[in-house]
Amino acid sequence: MGLVMDLGGSSMSKHFIAATTLALASAGLTSPALAQVRVSPVIVSPADAPSPLLIARDAAVRCAGRRVEPIYAERLSPRVLPMSSAFDREPSTQTLRFSINEEGRPRSIRPLPAAQRPNPTEDDQATLAAYRFAPGRAQADCTMTISLTPRPLAEASREQLAFAYAVDRARPAAVVRALARPGDDCRTRPRPDVAVYPSPDAGRIPPGGLGWSVTRWNVTRDGRTSDVETLASSGDAELDAEIRRVVVASTFQPDAPRRGCIGAWTRQGATLSDTPEPEPTGDPLKNCPAELRARFTHARLTYPTAFQRRGIEGWAIVRYDIASWGEPGAIEVLEAQPAAAFGEAARNIVRAGRATPGHVAGIRCTDRVIFRLPQGDEQPNID
Repeated sequence: MGLVMDLGGSSMSKHFIAATTLALASAGLTSPALAQVRVSPVIVSPADAPSPLLIARDAAVRCAGRRVEPIYAERLSPRVLPMSSAFDREPSTQTLRFSINEEGRPRSIRPLPAAQRPNPTEDDQATLAAYRFAPGRAQADCTMTISLTPRPLAEASREQLAFAYAVDRARPAAVVRALARPGDDCRTRPRPDVAVYPSPDAGRIPPGGLGWSVTRWNVTRDGRTSDVETLASSGDAELDAEIRRVVVASTFQPDAPRRGCIGAWTRQGATLSDTPEPEPTGDPLKNCPAELRARFTHARLTYPTAFQRRGIEGWAIVRYDIASWGEPGAIEVLEAQPAAAFGEAARNIVRAGRATPGHVAGIRCTDRVIFRLPQGDEQPNID
């Protein structure tokens, strides 16, 4: 076997190559003459080439092994992968564990601790938190099993494409192209913005729910809309009708006609509040002086995005130590409701916090972090 090394052709390079060749030859690993190493080209077959995928996601709920039907549920939003691998093209499942309280609300929503790829997302937790089951019958040992079915974007239904377009703020270009019909040209130029806003009272969306509607329309030469239609929606007929009214009532700057303009609207229900439990007491190992707590400053407070979008509040109780130099450690989430996402957000808030250095350390300090949504023009805050 030969070795080729290009070091620019200097005399030092030649001496180095000669010495390397001599050493390899003496070891019986090469002939005196160097031969170029041949590298076979990598050939990617069409089946292995990355291609856009839509991952359809269907959920089934069971408690103690028996199928349970919610009285209110929402479909899980599909995922669009602009670039996919062979692994992405294999069907798979994900699982969330939870319980149901007397009011019929899901509680203690947690991804299974076993390795899952990909893991259930924060959006999955928020969607399940909006479910409602029959009240008066608390249940434990419940699971939501999410079946992931990948298919090429070109084979996805119009409803699946519209759903992905509505919930993905990035508005993937591949989805926009897939929704277009022959002759559509609205996406090739800046889409005209709708100038009329929908009524805030339109729609019959329960607290914590999320409604959506995707509408298509054309624009005539004089700036008026025509052929307004609902491509797909979450099924709220009142919301769909209001969005069509908004589009019909909008007028645009007169210009060349346009075909196939598409817009997506989402609407959340009323705020879904949560009653936090008190901090635990009676820990004999706790040593967290009030003076030390007063010196501890939490990091910038961040609300879990998927829950904020749905108007779902939550809380968490976090236990941690504080070193004498001010750094928190041994952070543990003791409780988080209605979902683990609030516990992770609280953990991050504590982890990034700091206390001013002192001579006293804190052991097993606890914080109750309450996530409340703003009212009116207020900003989200965390107590």
